[in-house]
Amino acid sequence: MGFTISTFSLPHLPFLKPRDTFAIDIGTSSIKVLYLKKSGSRYVIQSWGILPILDSGSELSPQDRKGMIVARLAEFIAREKITTKNIVSSVSGNQVVVRYVKFPAHSREVLMRTIQFEAEPYIPFDINDVDLGIHIIGNMVEDGQKKFDSILVAAKKDIAQSRLEIFSDLNLRPIIIDVDAFALANAYELSSDPSIIETVLLVNIGAAITNLALIDNHIPRVVRDIFIAGNSFTKSIQKNISGDFVSAEIGKARCGLLISVEDKERMLADDQREALQVSSALIPVARELISEIQKLIDFYVGQNSDKVVSKLLLSGGSAALPNLDTYIQQELKIPVIKFNPVASLSGGDRIDNDDAIRMAVVAGLAIRQENDSIKQ
Repeated sequence: MGFTISTFSLPHLPFLKPRDTFAIDIGTSSIKVLYLKKSGSRYVIQSWGILPILDSGSELSPQDRKGMIVARLAEFIAREKITTKNIVSSVSGNQVVVRYVKFPAHSREVLMRTIQFEAEPYIPFDINDVDLGIHIIGNMVEDGQKKFDSILVAAKKDIAQSRLEIFSDLNLRPIIIDVDAFALANAYELSSDPSIIETVLLVNIGAAITNLALIDNHIPRVVRDIFIAGNSFTKSIQKNISGDFVSAEIGKARCGLLISVEDKERMLADDQREALQVSSALIPVARELISEIQKLIDFYVGQNSDKVVSKLLLSGGSAALPNLDTYIQQELKIPVIKFNPVASLSGGDRIDNDDAIRMAVVAGLAIRQENDSIKQ
């Protein structure tokens, strides 16, 4: 599964082997970096890192934020002695639109030449303000006409440009700009058995954005970004208890959700007021998150009545929120598993689970190679 959304074109020289790349996932609060090498059929971890953009909850101007990201990446590259300049990164949020579209099946070459015209009815932005990517899932016949069953992606040029400026300052060569939700799907493919047919929901809860990707028979059928995420939990604690962002983050990580009557009674008996207050602040946000997840499931199952979501794979920094996985499982009646995307990689056992669950997007990016998007 691959997209390349870029504001530039790269020459394809078929007699040259793809060069090494390393993956950079720039989030709201941290940067995840992963550098893999392939050895036979396995991937070996060469370098990895989770680099904080800020050490506190204070706000940065866009320019200061860019400077911090450049500095953190420069330090990592120097420390790890990374020599390759080729990188893979991704974008997400409300400046990225994904549509599942059926295009007339002339030929792939014709579709690529006419994509702006074909895509315009499906994109809520000015077509001249976006970069387009397309992935053809397969061929189909509808109303007697042959069509391409396709996934269309449009990203506002501004968001891609902001990434390119960061990498330009570091003298790095971005060969692929992907989409977080599809990188998440690739991370699932990296760790799953291709012979197992199942319908799985991936939920990656970052600081500002939660990526959702429903995978059916190894194809992402519904993807969505929502804005109920880690900071939503933290701000709810701030609002209900008062205090600064850092204190709310600490309380969130220490206390988590109280979901059983027994837990609540024990906290009352022990006079653990903070735990009760934190849980009371977290539960409404968790309910909102679950409501959005349920909407996505209902949408897909409503169109495919024979499908059942067999499990939910939970990743991202907020997947570590105490009892969140249990609460989601209890409410949705679906098995919830904390997703370790590097467990199948050589060297993955050196990364502890709390760090590993934050690396789902970057793991999916790290297996991309130059020109792999031409393979359908």
